[in-house]
Amino acid sequence: MSQPAPTIHGLLERNARKFPDKEAFISSGKRLTYSQMNEAANRIARWLQTSGIGRGDRMMILARNNENFLYAYFALLKAGCIVMPVNARLTTPELAVLLRNSQAKGILFEKDLAKTVDGLCEFYPVQHLICIEDGAVAAAFCAPDNLNLPIDSRDVCKILFTSGTTGVPKGAMFNHERILAAATMISIEFQLSFDDRILTLMPLSHSFPLNCIFVSGLYCGASHVLGDFTPQSFLKWIQEEKTTFTFAAPVAYLLVAKEPNLREYDLSSMRVFAYGGGPLALASYQRVREAFQNDNFYQVYGLTEAGPNGCMLRPHEHLTKAGSIGRRPSVNMEMRVVRPDGSDTAPNEYGEIVLTGDSLMLGYDNNPQATSEVIRDGWLLTGDIAYRDEEGYVYIVDRKKDVIITGGVNVYPREIEEVLARHPAVLESCVVGVPHDEWGETVKAVIVPKGDVTEAELRDFVSVYLADYKRPRLYSFVQELPRNASGKILKQQVKHL
Repeated sequence: MSQPAPTIHGLLERNARKFPDKEAFISSGKRLTYSQMNEAANRIARWLQTSGIGRGDRMMILARNNENFLYAYFALLKAGCIVMPVNARLTTPELAVLLRNSQAKGILFEKDLAKTVDGLCEFYPVQHLICIEDGAVAAAFCAPDNLNLPIDSRDVCKILFTSGTTGVPKGAMFNHERILAAATMISIEFQLSFDDRILTLMPLSHSFPLNCIFVSGLYCGASHVLGDFTPQSFLKWIQEEKTTFTFAAPVAYLLVAKEPNLREYDLSSMRVFAYGGGPLALASYQRVREAFQNDNFYQVYGLTEAGPNGCMLRPHEHLTKAGSIGRRPSVNMEMRVVRPDGSDTAPNEYGEIVLTGDSLMLGYDNNPQATSEVIRDGWLLTGDIAYRDEEGYVYIVDRKKDVIITGGVNVYPREIEEVLARHPAVLESCVVGVPHDEWGETVKAVIVPKGDVTEAELRDFVSVYLADYKRPRLYSFVQELPRNASGKILKQQVKHL
């Protein structure tokens, strides 16, 4: 008798049978076993069905990293819905745009975020506005056994919104198969197991924390520690829960490294500190490594549209190849650096990274034109300009859209940021192009200092390493760089600082 292909919620059901009493979901408010989470999700799924919500309905989730997000996530999947997690920091108008573009039927929201959904109907006629906590109470009288709906693993089950640093986010569509391919990749590459305790403080509304980190832990029957990031909460959770694995944006590690009492915390349980969304320059990596007294840092590279999935730089490679994304694609992906005609570049020649594999999105929701622009012959065009060195390591130079053209010459901001990172008084920098009457664009550097430094000092410093046309003509000093919820710098805002 053939077994149906697994689904995401099917992993929860399987773990509830295999490890019913294992403490699996830990947040500041709850400690739940696999069986307790599964039963709660079953009850809520049945209650949603009685409310007129079911197979194929598009439903958003607005919640922070806690048990309420998971109640909604698993219940909607069990009911056959298409889940659309959105960031808890969105404003009401921003949420309305996503609802309108995706034609969502409703939204499950956490009670603390009720103000965000108040007045939402003025912007978009939402059919269902459901408080997760109230729904869980109302569902307490529903049956706790599995619904066992015949759900095809190839059906669209999730839409994840791209980070939207330059415009309105697009919805990347996934089915169970594609998401499980990304989760399986992480399980294999990081050798995750039942014994791991995974710390997730980056928003579960984003692709890597949800598809890769959370679902991979679910796949292996690991325990999950959930919360929202602050430097102190990061340290506290690791010490108290003896977590073994985590993922964060580079800026999170830099912020933790600044904590004056960092050495008072026991981080010895951690075997993996993964990071993504951008590289750590060698100087930044050394700063974090020294602060943490730990070198178990892995850089992961991938786009939401790829699962996310792609490539990895391992701990032993950081000292000689920091800034690279690695050279070996992950187990179920292929990666190339290509010229505009699709041929492979030579060593040290700039080209675009393209990816193909089992976890690519199905396409952009309601946007076939945008889909055809980024997926060609089964390959995802990432928009990342990069080169391979003689040993095959890939270095991202910049995003296509971020390249500065000054006087007809291409300038790559990341190259300049790497130089600025070497200065001991520079914590972070962001280099952008701003309009110039004669040159078209000119180079501007926005600096987050960690000590006393002047513009004149930085001009002298970069002149040692950079050709004249690459050197910033404008400097600005700020306390922090503007970022979206996934930690990516909002370059359009930086231009105005």
